[in-house]
Amino acid sequence: MNRVLLILLLAIPLMVSAQVYKSVDENGNTVYSDRPPADGTAEKVQLGTTNSAPAPLFVDRPAPKPAAEEKEFKVGVEIISPAQDTTIAIGYAGNFTVAAQLNPASARGMYAQLLMDGEAIDGPQRSTSWSLSNVFRGTHVLTVVLTDAGGKRLAESAPVTVHVLRAGLGH
Repeated sequence: MNRVLLILLLAIPLMVSAQVYKSVDENGNTVYSDRPPADGTAEKVQLGTTNSAPAPLFVDRPAPKPAAEEKEFKVGVEIISPAQDTTIAIGYAGNFTVAAQLNPASARGMYAQLLMDGEAIDGPQRSTSWSLSNVFRGTHVLTVVLTDAGGKRLAESAPVTVHVLRAGLGH
């Protein structure tokens, strides 16, 4: 089996370097072929040398570090909506949604709690989205705290400031 493979590999360059013929058919189309036409009107095409390039150099890469040497993975949380300094327009009556993102996204056994102006909105939850309604007009600071099942704080988001516009009573 090895001999057959070796013979085939040695024969490939011979097959690739076959002669090419150029002719024009009765409709005026140029035809290229590896066989001359029967009428003998073909001309031989001189092929240039095959392009080649040297093999790339071997690059020695360092071995990956064992898991024991890797840095401890740090948990984080950030508010992704609303953006910093968002203004909630009058027509929304103080209703908007807050969304946070965990790092890593697959953080299991963790709870998120929304704080507005330092006060907890509901209790810790597994979801990272809150629908707020009837938020008083004015400027509010939102943060999300990430805790474990025992209530230990693992991370806190950077604060996000929102401005709520609501219709007021005229004097």
